[in-house]
Amino acid sequence: MQNLDNIEIFITQDGSIGLYDKALDEIYHSKFGAKKESFEKFVEPCFILKKNGLDKNLKLLDICFGIGYNTKCFLENFESIDLIDCIEIDENLAKKSFEFNYSKKIDSIIEKNLKNPDLIHFYFDDARNVIKKSDKKYDVIFLDAFCPHKQSVLWSEDFIFEITKKMHQNSIFCTYNHSMPILKALLQNNLAVGHVIKENKIISTYASFNSDLIENQINQYEKDMLNTKSAITYKDKGLCHTHEEIINYRNSEVQNSSLQTLSQYKKRHLEVV
Repeated sequence: MQNLDNIEIFITQDGSIGLYDKALDEIYHSKFGAKKESFEKFVEPCFILKKNGLDKNLKLLDICFGIGYNTKCFLENFESIDLIDCIEIDENLAKKSFEFNYSKKIDSIIEKNLKNPDLIHFYFDDARNVIKKSDKKYDVIFLDAFCPHKQSVLWSEDFIFEITKKMHQNSIFCTYNHSMPILKALLQNNLAVGHVIKENKIISTYASFNSDLIENQINQYEKDMLNTKSAITYKDKGLCHTHEEIINYRNSEVQNSSLQTLSQYKKRHLEVV
């Protein structure tokens, strides 16, 4: 495999390949295991669909495909799949995704569909552009963008709103991000929001319009924390602003907000308790 510009390859603890983006100083995958991360943070939460008999003829939207671990893991764990739409802005990276030795069977499916889309369709563009043009509904949506302080454009409340328009009552939305602005954006769109917990640690977030599908839902204490400055959401009206513009606007909003700080909220809560 040819080297990718600004990308370094490393082996994670479960033996799978991870990537590091030198330009952004950001890892694509956990050092503890790229496969493990995809399964635990994205795919395993969707097992609730199996539990409720909702795992037939599934349609998946994978936002920020990268080298495809989330899609590959989904293919490995679900049998009845009608459609997978994958969005990735780095076309060169995605087109090499079948070379990263996930498994012969899964990698061959990816390679085949990159050349002749059938089950899987790829969109090489800013995800905001793709989302705005789409009128599809999906059973599962993955959002695996770089963290907000590096790339905020896919974490705005406006983008989250567009995502919810692609969901039906029993759809599952999954992301590794469990920061307060994201939780608030999801709740603002009337989703039931829950934590994915491993070894007593929150590792990701999942959400649905159907609250019966969400376990470990955020509690009232956490909901009240979302009324602090720390939970002020990212804004991107029109889905057209740069990362810098979005960050600067949020910083200004936080600075001028009359909301209490998170530390003030925690102090007052302790005083009441």
